[in-house]
Amino acid sequence: MLPGVDKVLPDRKVEYKKSKQAEKNLEIPPDLTRSSIQDELVIPGAGAPHAATLSQFEKSRPFTGTASVDKGVLPKVENIEVMRDGDQHWLVIKGKPDDIWFQVIEFWQDNGILLEEQDPTVGIIVTGWLENLADISSDFITDTFRRIAGGLYSASTRDQFRVRIENGISPGTTELYLTHRGMQEKIIQDGQGTVERTVWNPREPDPGLEVAMLRRIMVYLGSSDEAAAARLAGAKERQRKPRSRLNQTGDQVSLTVNESFDRSWRLTGVALDRVGFAVEDRNRSEGIYYVRYNDPMRTPEKKGFLSKLVFWNVDEAEIDKESQYWIKLVEGAQATEISVLNAKGVRDNSDTAKRILTLIQEQIR
Repeated sequence: MLPGVDKVLPDRKVEYKKSKQAEKNLEIPPDLTRSSIQDELVIPGAGAPHAATLSQFEKSRPFTGTASVDKGVLPKVENIEVMRDGDQHWLVIKGKPDDIWFQVIEFWQDNGILLEEQDPTVGIIVTGWLENLADISSDFITDTFRRIAGGLYSASTRDQFRVRIENGISPGTTELYLTHRGMQEKIIQDGQGTVERTVWNPREPDPGLEVAMLRRIMVYLGSSDEAAAARLAGAKERQRKPRSRLNQTGDQVSLTVNESFDRSWRLTGVALDRVGFAVEDRNRSEGIYYVRYNDPMRTPEKKGFLSKLVFWNVDEAEIDKESQYWIKLVEGAQATEISVLNAKGVRDNSDTAKRILTLIQEQIR
C-alpha cells in the first residue's frame, strides 16, 4: 500500500448483514423511463432467518472487480477519477449514467443489501437501514452465540447509504455521489436504573464509511483494490475559506454560498442527501431541486427498529413532510444564492424555510 494510504483509509471493518431475499426484491428496472421503483424497507435484524454476514459472503465469493451480468450489456468501467472537497469524496466515471446505474444496482444486489428506493428518473438509490455486525463487541460468549443463533446479538448502530448518479460536467462522464446517514441506539432508564426502553437517535454522517463504500463500488466497477485505495487516499483536498452565510433581509431569508454555481449545485445536492430530503426531481438549467422531507418514521406502524426511531430534532420535526419545497440556486458574480420556494414557485420566507436553509448550511459551511 502506498505511504499514507492507511491513514486516509483505515482498515475499518464493515460487516453488514446479507439477506438472501435481495435477489427477489432488487430487480433491475426494465428501463430508465419508469418514474419510481421502490422496494419495501426491510429492517436488518427484524427478520431474514437465512441472513449471513457480508464478510462470510465475501469469503465464499470474493470481489472480482466485475458485475455478475452480461459484460456485453454493461461494459467494464476502468476510468474512474476521485474528487474531494473537504470530507466529501465523489467519483467521476467515464461512461453513460444508465450503464453506471445498472452496475451500482448490481453491486448492492450481489452484496445482499436490500434497497428502500430506486428512482432512475433522478438517479437516486437508497439502501435500507443496515446493521454493522462489526460494531458488536467480540468475546468468546458473543462469538459462540453469533455462530449458533445469527441474529441473537444486535449492533447498537444502523447505517443507510444514498447514491446519486448524474451526468458529469465533462461530456461522456458520470458523477457518482454517496452519502451516509446513521442511527445510534440509546437505552432509556427509570429513576431506579431499570431499563425501560431503547430509542434510536441520529448520528453524524460518517465520511470514513462513505469512503469505505466508495472503495468497494470502485472495485466492483473494475478498479483493483490497490488502485481504488490509492486514488481515494491521493485525492487532493481543496483549500477553502468559510463559504456560506445565512441572510435575513427584512422578511426575506436566503443562504449565500461563496462558490460557483457548479460547485454550489453539487454541495447542495450532497447536503440534501445527508440531511434526508428526498429529491423528487431536479432542473440544473433552472437551478432547482424539487424535494420533500424524507421522514425515517414514515411507517410508524412497523415494529422493531423503525418503531423506536427518535426524529432528528425538534426543528426538523416541524417541517411539513407532506409539502414539496423547491430549493432554488441563483448564480451571482462571486457567489450563489440559495432560497426556498413553495410548490407554486413562490418564494417562502417562513420559519420553515429558514430551518431548511439552516440544515443545508450545516452541511456545506
